[in-house]
This record gives sequence, structure tokens and C-alpha cells, in this order.
Amino acid sequence: MSIDAYTALLHQLVLMSRDPLIYLAIDEENSGFNSEEQIAIRIAKAHALFSTLKLDAGLELAVENQKKLNQMDLPECSFLNLYILIGLHARLGNNQTMKTYTDEAAALITKKSPADIILLMDSLRLHMAFRTLHNTRELEQQLIDGLERIENPYCRVLILRSVAKVQSQNRQYDQALNYLIAAYDAANQNQLSTHSLDICIEIIYVCAHLSKFEMAERFFTLTQDLISQLRLPIHKVRLNYNYGILKNLQKDYRASVLFYKMSLEALESTGANLPITQYEIFNNLANTLNFLGESKQALDYQLEAEKTILETGTQDMKAELSSNIALSMIALQQWDEAIRRLKEVARFYKKHHKIEHLLGTTRSIAYFYEQRKDYVRGFAVLSQLDQLNQEYIAKLRDSHSQVTEQKLVEIMADSKALRAKYNNLLIEVTRRQAARFTGESQAAKRVTDSAVLAAMHKEANVLIQGESGTGKEVLAQMIHYSSPQKNSPFISVNCAAISPSLFEIEFFGSVAGPLTGISEERKGYFEQAVDGTLFLDEISEIPDEFQHKLLSALDAKSYTPVGKTQSLPIRCRIISSTNRDPIDLLKQNRLRMDLLHRLNTLEIMVPPLRNRMEDIPLLVESFARDFARETTKRLPQINDSFYDRLSTYAFPGNVRELKNIIERIFILFYVPVWTADILDNVDAFRRNQHLSGSLIDHNIKELDKERIIEALRKTGGKQKTAAKLLNMTESTLCRKIKRYGIK
Repeated sequence: MSIDAYTALLHQLVLMSRDPLIYLAIDEENSGFNSEEQIAIRIAKAHALFSTLKLDAGLELAVENQKKLNQMDLPECSFLNLYILIGLHARLGNNQTMKTYTDEAAALITKKSPADIILLMDSLRLHMAFRTLHNTRELEQQLIDGLERIENPYCRVLILRSVAKVQSQNRQYDQALNYLIAAYDAANQNQLSTHSLDICIEIIYVCAHLSKFEMAERFFTLTQDLISQLRLPIHKVRLNYNYGILKNLQKDYRASVLFYKMSLEALESTGANLPITQYEIFNNLANTLNFLGESKQALDYQLEAEKTILETGTQDMKAELSSNIALSMIALQQWDEAIRRLKEVARFYKKHHKIEHLLGTTRSIAYFYEQRKDYVRGFAVLSQLDQLNQEYIAKLRDSHSQVTEQKLVEIMADSKALRAKYNNLLIEVTRRQAARFTGESQAAKRVTDSAVLAAMHKEANVLIQGESGTGKEVLAQMIHYSSPQKNSPFISVNCAAISPSLFEIEFFGSVAGPLTGISEERKGYFEQAVDGTLFLDEISEIPDEFQHKLLSALDAKSYTPVGKTQSLPIRCRIISSTNRDPIDLLKQNRLRMDLLHRLNTLEIMVPPLRNRMEDIPLLVESFARDFARETTKRLPQINDSFYDRLSTYAFPGNVRELKNIIERIFILFYVPVWTADILDNVDAFRRNQHLSGSLIDHNIKELDKERIIEALRKTGGKQKTAAKLLNMTESTLCRKIKRYGIK
């Protein structure tokens, strides 16, 4: 009797899958059905409500069914009703309830249970094992091996989809796609239209991650047709959501935002109560908006998502969202709340031994300190992160599962990338904190003595004067990182790069609105540099009108952001620089005298390199060590003839030009021993060499062509990077490529 009822239920489920809306219109109580037929129809109706995403009604009916089934000897039917209940709670994110119903379903399994029931139970165990990071290989293989014993198309499709889902969660998208296609074929052959619809939507997601964009587009069109045929517009929610993911992976972020918003509109238009779905859309939409730099709007959506899962969401979901909110706040420089959230999330993951999630949060904390320019703390956190990676690798190795093997590959790759990142950060820390004006000449010592004096007087503004490339910003960094403000921001501003009309907004900040024409509130340089140093490079480029406003702000020690009425205090030291003689600037009315007096409490003159040629060996050795580390090449042996040849050159570009020469040699012309001959590869030195007329007319062009080809080879054909190596503009490089016929 039980098996007959189970067979009848499977038949009803097949009928329901063909058109759930028509099936829901069946009146099982007044159409002459017996009690077993009635319960079969009611179980199928619960699945129909699930398929139409009427989750609350589906839950209510499935719970009523379970109460009746508990009084009937129909274990297989009871199992399938529990299977639907578990699916409903999974959609709502009720993990604990899922586990309770899974345990109840397992208690119904006996040796006499049908093969498809046993395999469906295995599929439930598979998903629970995946959630808890247990071994899933054996369960997955059992499902795959048992597929040939399953004849009922409804159960066959469920099991194929179950295997595909776990493989997709494991990022085994190729295999997931194979099983989804098999599931689609089975559903299509047996007219299981609701399954065909769900599978199409899942295929779009998997194809997106496999970069099979054309295939995804075909299934997108097919899904639209199925939604129309079945009259189920609610499925546009998941369709547009997955299509938004597709566009995101194509880096078409504007389109991605559009489809995420269409997904939200579809959800709102149906009035369906799907808090978990709404949360997922909000969260992904916010992440995409952050890619577009629209962090304020992203944060608004994230805070809405937080409200959505306040009661229904799991602690895991809340922790993940809070971490994402913190990243938006970092972009908006809401530092205090951002770090509070990140530390709270880290404590939660640590308490519950969720190492994988703790890794991501710790990485975000390191990013926070990196953005605050607190490189010491950032490096310390990255060191902790590497230790966590090693712990996680050990844990994964112990589990020996297919899932963890895949994760092991990913995490080891991440660990390798992490080491590279914090090694680079160590270089940055060393460069910034130990920034020194390199040289032992009397001229260099005068500069360093002045810098030490400036660092000791943190309230004193400093004016640094020197030709382009002499190291004025390095000197400013040396002053900052040797001062009590060393753990506060160092904000460098190139005054020549700011439009004259934007100086006030860039320095003082601005509110958002039509009055200012700014879409988001902007923090000015003074606010960004709070308690630190504001370095103004090339102050001669500051417009006269703003010089007056800057002077007034410095005199008052406060400023007013554009569009606001409340003043903010200036809480930073100003170091400024110019490559012009300040007296000439005053004579030409390029600089106000009263502003100059305000900026040069201490004045430091940086000599050109030609006036301290004895410092060249020290500079070359310093640059060579840096580039050897960056390029992972051996530190070269540098012959005296190399230095002799350098000393014959005037270096109009000063230290910056010398650094560029060393970098180009390392990348383009590296050999273990450097002699004077290697400098023949550098234009400036080659021009000084005595060449015959024929060489001038022919060989220089050939050498130019050869070095361009070599630069393009070294940079993988990237013209912008090659132009930088060759010390020319990209447009100049493009013209030469065309002139020389370089392919």
C-alpha cells in the first residue's frame, strides 16, 4: 500500500511540474479522491507553491501535510514532504530547521526503501556535509553511481541538480554544467517545465563563471520564453539576478547594476516575501556599485540588506554583510565604524573556528590599515593572515575530501599571492619609514640635517626648493616618517594636476547637491591629512584666487567645506615644494609674499645631482638593491668604468633620471657585470658617443627600433608600460612603431 501511494505521489509531482498554476486549482477534497490520493496531491501542491516561490503558503501546507502523514503509514510520502520542507527552509536560510528536518527524514530510511528515496537522502546528506566542510567525495560518488538505477524522471532530475549544485559550490563549473545539461534533457523530455525553468537559470550562473557568455545568452532567451509560457514572472527575480552576475563577470558593471535593480523590481512587483533573496540582491548590487566607485549608494543598499536579515538571517550572513559594509565605509573614510565592524566580525569567526571566513576578514583589516597609510599595523595584520593561511592549509590537508582538495588549491594560490603582497608592502614600509635623502657629500648632509630639524618641530611648515627630480617628495616623506606624526596620513598633492576651478573643493571638501554639482560628499585634502602631513608639490601652480583663500585658512587655522557653514580646524603640517626660485615667483606675481612667509617657516634647498656627483655611487647601489629585489635578479657587480662614465653626464633630470636609467638597465639590458659599455643602451649617453655620419644616420635608428622591440617583448606588448620603460610618451611610441613597421 505504501509503495503504491509513493508511486501515485511521484505521478502527481510529474503532473505538477508541467504547469504548477493549473495544478494548484485542483480541488482534492471534493473530487472523489481517497485519503492517500488527497495527501499525494497536497504534497505536490506544497511543491507547486515552492516552485512559484510562495514560500509562506508552501511552508504552511507542508507542515499541515506532515502532521497528517505522522498519523499514516506512508514513510516514502512523508520523506518527500520533508524533502520539500527542507528546500523551503533552505530558501529562507533557516539552517537549524533544515538540520532538524534532515535528521527526521533520515529516520524514515530503511533497507526496504526505494533506490530513489535512498539517493535523495544521500543528496540531503551531501549538502549538509558540504555546509560543515566534511568529506563529500563518497556521497557524491554514490549519487553519480546510483543515477542509472533511477527510472522516475522527477527523482532523476532532482538528483542531477543536487550533484550539479554541490559541484557549482565547489567551483567545479565544468562538471556542474555537464550535470545541469543532463538534468535539462531529462526535464525537457518528460515535460517537467518548472524544473526546466530552474535549470536554465542555474545554467546561466554556471556559464557566466565559465565565460561561456554566448551559451548563457541563449539560455537567458530560453528562460524568458519559459517564464512567459508558465506565467511565472516571479522567476524574473532569479533570472535577472544571475544575468547581473553574468554582466559583472564580463566587467560590464553598469549593465550588472541595471539587472540587479530589475531583479529587485520583479521581487517588489510580486509582493513575495523572500528576505534571503532580497539580501543576496542588495549585497551583490552593493558590491558592483563599489566597483564603480559609488560607495555611498552601495552603503545604502547594504544597510537595507542588514535590515532585511535582522530577524531571518543567520549569524553567518550578518557577519558577511557587516564585513562588506565595512569595506564601503573604508571607501567613504568612515574609519571608526569600519574598523569596529571588522574587528567584531573577526571575533565572531574566531569564536566559532571559521578559519576560511576569518581569512577574508583579516585581509579586509589589513586593507583598512593600508588605506589609512598605517603600514606598520597593515604589515603586522598581513603577517597574521599568512599564519592563518598555513593553519587552514593544514586543516584542509587533514580532511582529504574532493571539496577540500579544490579549496586547498585555491588557498595555496592565495597564500602565494599573499606572500608576494606583504613582501611588496614590506618594501613600501621600508621605503616610507626609512626614507632617506641618500648621500654623503657635504651638500647632502646639509639637506639631511635640515630635514631632521624639521621633523623635530612638528608645528613648523616647510618649503623645499630644488630642480625637478632632485628628491623633494622623498625629503618630505623623510620629514614626515621621522616625526611624531609618522603613523598619521601623508597626503601628497600635485598642484599642477588640479583644474583651477576645483582647488577649493579639492582642498576644503564639499557637500553633495545641485549647488556644488557633486553627487557625493567629498573630503578635502585638509580633512584627509588630519594629524598628519599635507605635501603640496609645485605651489607655483596654485591660482592666485585660491592662494588668498589658502592664506586665510592658514591664518585662521580653520576652513569651511564648500556648501557648509560650519568650519573645521586645520590639524596637519604643511610641507610644500617648488622647482622655481621663490624670489622669481614673487617678481612674476606667481606667488603671494604673505603666503610664502606662511609656508616657509623652515626652508630647505635641495642641490641638483651635478653639484653632488660624489653621491652617485651610493644612489646607484641603493636603486640597484631595490630593483634587484623587485625583479628577483642578482645584485650586479658594478665596475668603476660604469661610475666614471656616469660622472661625465650632467643629469638634467637629476636623481629621478638616474633612477630611471638603473631601472631600464635592470629590465631591458641586465647582465651580471655592469661596465661603461652598458650605458651605450641609454639615449643620453649614446648621443655623447662619437659616431660616424653613417652610424648617426642608420645605426641610431636601428638601435632605437631594437630597444622598442625589446621593451615590447619584455612588457608583453603593452605599449603604455613599454613607453614608461623607454622614457617616452605612449603617443611617441605609437608613432615610432608605425614608422619602423614594428608588428
